[in-house]
Amino acid sequence: MYARTRLLQVAKLLQTALMSALAATASGAVAATAAVAATAVAATAAVAGTAAAADTAAAAPDTGLSRADRAFVAKAAEGGKMEIAAGKLAETRAQDPTVRTFGQQMVLDHTRIDHALRALADARQMTLPDALAAHDQAMLGRLETLTGAEFDRHYAQLMVKDHVQDIKEFDKAASGAQDADVKAFATNTLPTLRHHLLLAKQLAAQQSKGTSPRSTSPTPTSP
Repeated sequence: MYARTRLLQVAKLLQTALMSALAATASGAVAATAAVAATAVAATAAVAGTAAAADTAAAAPDTGLSRADRAFVAKAAEGGKMEIAAGKLAETRAQDPTVRTFGQQMVLDHTRIDHALRALADARQMTLPDALAAHDQAMLGRLETLTGAEFDRHYAQLMVKDHVQDIKEFDKAASGAQDADVKAFATNTLPTLRHHLLLAKQLAAQQSKGTSPRSTSPTPTSP
């Protein structure tokens, strides 16, 4: 539609230019005729170029995300960074071997999830946040002050709280995201998050009693 309108404008410009050229020729103004013709050619090229650019932009697919989808993706990226950073702390500060193993699993799983999320964001031309959110930084700061059994208890409780919130947000995106790939990412990640929550609850219960669970189940495969 836009291109057709522009073409009509070009036709009118050409008609006006040609009429001026004919009138100038009849009066013997050859130089004026050339000038008018040059102006008509330039105008035609400019209008045609504008129309072509507009048509190309209109035909290009909209790769953006809705505000809600963008907010979910950004928050998921921030949450994943926090899980990875906290897991790395658990690898070095936890006293209980089971807590250390859980921390290692968080690093592996959330690194894999982060790769899937970054591929999605790249495809939608979205830049993910590089820094942790302020409240995540505060939680990590608290963890960094702890060691041994105190670290184990606090880390396990944090993982329960964090995964409960994550599952709520991913459930919402899995059912309500507008972008199909965002919805698929949330849906495919939920089994891993639910498994993490199960393990975190086991850890928290055992740490509160001062004992360790005997074993943990493998994390289910997801994106």
